[in-house]
This record gives sequence, C-alpha cells and structure tokens, in this order.
Amino acid sequence: MGQVGSMISRRANRWNAENRAHKIIGKDKPTPAPKYPSNLKEIQKALEITPDLVEQLSKKDSSLDDRLKKVYVTSQTTIVQNDPESQNIDKPLPSDTKRVQEFEFGHKEPENVTKGRITMKQATQFLGDYQKNSAEWTVEKIAEHYKLPASTVDAIVTHFRPFQVFVPDPTRSERVLQEASRKTISSDSASDKAKKS
Repeated sequence: MGQVGSMISRRANRWNAENRAHKIIGKDKPTPAPKYPSNLKEIQKALEITPDLVEQLSKKDSSLDDRLKKVYVTSQTTIVQNDPESQNIDKPLPSDTKRVQEFEFGHKEPENVTKGRITMKQATQFLGDYQKNSAEWTVEKIAEHYKLPASTVDAIVTHFRPFQVFVPDPTRSERVLQEASRKTISSDSASDKAKKS
C-alpha cells in the first residue's frame, strides 16, 4: 500500500508543476520568509532608536564608496625560491622526475617468490607451454619445475587458458563471397534451364 500511496502523492505534486512555477517566478516581489518573534522584537527596537533606518540601508552612501576605492591590499611576504643551498643536505627532496615504468601485468612482480606460489608471468608461461606442447610439458613436469603441488597445477591447466588472438585471413572473405556468388549464378542458370524445358 505504501508504493501506491507514494505514487499517488508524487503524481499530485507533479500535476501542473510548470504553471505553478511560472506563477511563482512571475511575481514582482518574492514573498519573504516568516520572521521569528525574537527577530521581530529586535527590528522594532532598532526602528524605535533610529526611525529612518530603512531609508539609510536602502540608499547608496557615496562616502563609503570613496573609502572602499582607497583600500589597497599589499603583501609583505617574500616568495621563497627552491634553492639547493637552503635545502637540508641530510634529507634531500627527490630530483628524479621521469615517469614510472609500466609493468607487464599492471603491477610490480615480486623478485623472490615463496615455495608453492608463482607469479602471473610464470603462470601465463606454463599455461602457454602446456597449450603448445602438452606431451612435453606434462602436469608433473610443470609441478616439479615450479615447485607446486600436482593437484594445483592440474586444476590450473584444466580451468584456465591463455588468451588467443584470432586474426582472420582477409583473402578468405573474398573467396567466400566469390563462391557464394558462383553458387547463386549456377542455381539461377539451372532454374532457367528447368523453366525452358
């Protein structure tokens, strides 16, 4: 029931929204927000003290404008240049600004790998070797070479394959089109012969 009620109230709120918006925008003077009683008391006190307060606030004071034009901001701070003499010799800032080398698999591979683990590069290498020549690179040989359990290597080899890039032969598509056009021409000529006889 909550969805039905919210749907009905949403439609009621959106009904004639554009006309209501134009009506509010078209007003000459927007309706001010209601004032708290404490604010009203302070306004009345201020008006009792200076009755022409509203006129003073609404009219432009040229003396204040002249004073504002005479105001200038000057900075007394000195700009510190990056001097090599002023730097601490014990803690020098890095001066190498060349780009960081991009790694093959998006992250830096560790130099030392613990026994029973392999890097991403090693995994793709032995998967590729196994796919190219599974008779030479058996599961046992891979497990022995990379110091992995044979069950883990068997699971990796059965469930993962390295990416293969298939590049189609550009002449093949032309040959297929020619063969298809020959077949349609031969079928058309055969149907013409059948119609004539």
